[in-house]
Amino acid sequence: MNAACYRHQLGDFACISLSDGLVNYPVASFFANVPQTEAAAALGQHGQRTDQVAAPYTCLFVDTGQHRVMIDLGAGDLGAHAAQIFPGLDHSTSATGTLVANLHAAGCSPEDVDTVIITHAHPDHVGGALDADGRLVFGRARYFIGKTEWDYWMSAADAGSAIPMADLVRRNLAPLAAHVMFFDDGHEIVPGIRAISTPGHTAGHMALSIISGGTELLHVSDVVLSPLHLEHPDWLPVFDLSPADAAASKQSIFDYAAEQNALVFAHHFPPFPNLGHLAKQGAGWQWQPIAGGGW
Repeated sequence: MNAACYRHQLGDFACISLSDGLVNYPVASFFANVPQTEAAAALGQHGQRTDQVAAPYTCLFVDTGQHRVMIDLGAGDLGAHAAQIFPGLDHSTSATGTLVANLHAAGCSPEDVDTVIITHAHPDHVGGALDADGRLVFGRARYFIGKTEWDYWMSAADAGSAIPMADLVRRNLAPLAAHVMFFDDGHEIVPGIRAISTPGHTAGHMALSIISGGTELLHVSDVVLSPLHLEHPDWLPVFDLSPADAAASKQSIFDYAAEQNALVFAHHFPPFPNLGHLAKQGAGWQWQPIAGGGW
């Protein structure tokens, strides 16, 4: 398995998981409401480092035959600022902005993309919208984003305090204004890809149901950030705007994923290519990566 791009078939749709890098986070930022010794012990049980959370950034490209779709825009150079954002950690492996290079490595280019779907507008999902010259990376694409999400970031008075890099969000969204189209819950964005409202992480966070040939992939984006959030649904990251809404969203979509045995893609779930299934486990769920074994 290539650690940067991974091809997989979903019915008639050709999909590619594309690494956009990795960022090391403080354990407390992912599991803010539990004793850090407890969170560290749980990470250790899964063979993970106990002093930080290494979160992969992975985007999904889908060729439906009619449309070439990029889901989210990557983080751009966000990883270069990791040490300033989260000081005191080992950021030797924190690096982002590899999406376009890995798209090329997979035999595609930004010019091939005619549709971009933004699940939500946090910097690690829209930071790669522009190139070094300030031009749209996916210049031929139509851009789709939930209306609630767009309105929150572009017009809500309190959006600037939502996350530390809200200015970066607006700087990357503003150039899309002439190209953007809005969608709501249940909207079929392109044939075979339908929006599922999953608010909580952000005001208008969206998951996606991707279906071809009777097979379904659920792109859950950042409904949760770690497989430990599945095992412990009451463990919360600092990044969720509305924990109550996030709790309802995760219960709905993950129960559905487990019941249907749907393939799941999660933006930050290890190991690459961020694909697996879920099994119901007590009050939560268990992450079962396609590679087998643990994560």
